[in-house]
Amino acid sequence: FWLSRSIVPVTNPFPVMAAVSSRIAWGLLGAAAAGQLALADGDGPLPDCQVYSNNQCSGNNIETDAQYEENRWFTPLPGDSDYIPSFQSYGKLVAHAHVTYSDDSLSSATVEIIAKHKDPSATFTYVFDGKEQSDAKLAVSSSQAAPMSVEIKASDGSTISLDPLDFRWNTAPVKEREGDYKGGQKGAIVEMFGWPHADIEKECEALGKMGYMGVKVFPPHEQVMSGEPFNNMLNPWYFMYQPVSYRLQGRMGTRDELRSMINTCRSHGVRVFADAVVNHMSGGGNDANQNHRNPQAGCAKWGNKTSSLPGGHSPYYTQDFTYTTGTHTGKAPLQEFPAVPYGPTDFHCERALNSWSDPLVLNAGWLTGLTDLNTERENVQERIADYMTDLIGIGFSGFRIDAAKHIKPDDLVGILSKFRRNVGGKLPSDFFTWLEILLGGEADLLMCNTDSGYNYGAYLSGALAKAGFSEEEVNAVKTWNSGFPKESEKGVDNCDIGKTGLQRQAVQNDDADQQNPGSSSRDMGDTGCVLIKGCAEDEHRRHEVDLFTNPAGASDNSKDFPVRLILSSFYWGTGDIQGIPDGKSDCSQCTVNCDGCKGMPYSPAFDASSTGYDKGDGKYTRVHRDVTIVNAMRSWMGLKAISTDVYASAANKAEELIV
Repeated sequence: FWLSRSIVPVTNPFPVMAAVSSRIAWGLLGAAAAGQLALADGDGPLPDCQVYSNNQCSGNNIETDAQYEENRWFTPLPGDSDYIPSFQSYGKLVAHAHVTYSDDSLSSATVEIIAKHKDPSATFTYVFDGKEQSDAKLAVSSSQAAPMSVEIKASDGSTISLDPLDFRWNTAPVKEREGDYKGGQKGAIVEMFGWPHADIEKECEALGKMGYMGVKVFPPHEQVMSGEPFNNMLNPWYFMYQPVSYRLQGRMGTRDELRSMINTCRSHGVRVFADAVVNHMSGGGNDANQNHRNPQAGCAKWGNKTSSLPGGHSPYYTQDFTYTTGTHTGKAPLQEFPAVPYGPTDFHCERALNSWSDPLVLNAGWLTGLTDLNTERENVQERIADYMTDLIGIGFSGFRIDAAKHIKPDDLVGILSKFRRNVGGKLPSDFFTWLEILLGGEADLLMCNTDSGYNYGAYLSGALAKAGFSEEEVNAVKTWNSGFPKESEKGVDNCDIGKTGLQRQAVQNDDADQQNPGSSSRDMGDTGCVLIKGCAEDEHRRHEVDLFTNPAGASDNSKDFPVRLILSSFYWGTGDIQGIPDGKSDCSQCTVNCDGCKGMPYSPAFDASSTGYDKGDGKYTRVHRDVTIVNAMRSWMGLKAISTDVYASAANKAEELIV
């Protein structure tokens, strides 16, 4: 998460938050930190305004005690008053698909369904595309020409259906284009902040004509949503960074819409990259439990959140602000995300992330109250790797890893090694990932000192090499250089550009982190600026042009910093309302406690006539369409200049690209 040291006070009668990161995950402040009474499990509901305070860390312990596995299976069952159909049989049965490609051609694979039942004696039947079998594994090949349906049936009658499985061989090939793309290892990526998948699909023809190598979508997973305002805002953008599951059913569109968009973009030569949120799940108290209260806010109560899943939401539970027990467990809820599935011991015990220089806290602290995954665990690493494999299966070319500095380097090596195994034992030739490593004042710990014990520079690259990654594969695991452009050297291995080079780097000027009021996660000085914070258009354009013509720290502009990103965002709504203009932050969608709701009206993201730098409260900026920026990027890629006529008018859709 794009951490800053800024602390933003929150005056919400509902969940009290700890601190607000510059990109604001805005999880809720944990039970102990909120001054709740430390009460153990017992018969609920608790009297007065008491709440449970289980699973608080003690000393240097970071593990959730194994006893808390008894708190699992909190999800209501059919017949319970709070059951809804989208909960399926998650109160008894959970499962996910583990896909392993046979080799790096990605033309055949083995699917294994990993299922778990509340009753260890239960047996399973697996249904692949309507055909039942007792074996959890199935070999598939390119003859599987469509997404595969999967259902799991248990011997007690419980069932769950997984989202369809996509396989890499069914994705559209990337159209070949002129330009110095180096097989997908060099180019400019447009970050489409708040753009629905359907709008990106419409935009991809123009992106291809402009010469962009790729487009990055924001988190595609199922994520927190609500019909109730949060800090008077309905569905603020930072809810996107609170996962409910790894189902590709995000706010920006369904799995079907995502698949269609990716294939369309690839057919225009544009690769698609994901934002992978794998450090944590939703914030404590931001969950599907219908009963929460806060003793530190006048015993204010609130109900459940929902999610971006169409037609319902997956169940998900956390331990904070709770005072009731499960109908079928008799115990208070802990961290449980059945649609992943994760259970209580898959998370670190609760501790505030209150140090930027202590590796234990950086790794295991709950970032602004977000439930922190125990990425030391093998099964957690495997599940994250399986999610990344699903991203590749549906057609993504790579991904940004959010909050990477809160996943210790050795855990990242474990996750990426398992992912590499899943995709045939070798990273795809056009694959790369970039790690969000915000430096703050900790460059020595995080990048400069290889022996610091928590280093994402030469230590991480060396550990990848020891794990069997080739030099090319190590270079494909890039650092997002938050020191750029003012202090580019602080974001490279050993903090020595001359020694390590700039191939393992991704850079940009304006980023979504910096848009937040009070953000201080990057100090760009006069070498960069944030458009929606009052930066003049001419100044902003100059910095974006410099990104391609004269990036700070580069000695060979053609080869250094091979991945460069441009943010295409939107202005906050009137009064700095931090919703998204996709219609889902409009107060017309509010259903609970709507007095005082401050909304963000709908505004279309796609505009075929735009030539960039569009303005207005709640309006998309479309900076990537500015012809001066486009031509600076094209020159870097070895392409000739073009005019806006090539891409900015619907009437010119059939016009050939000038090269």
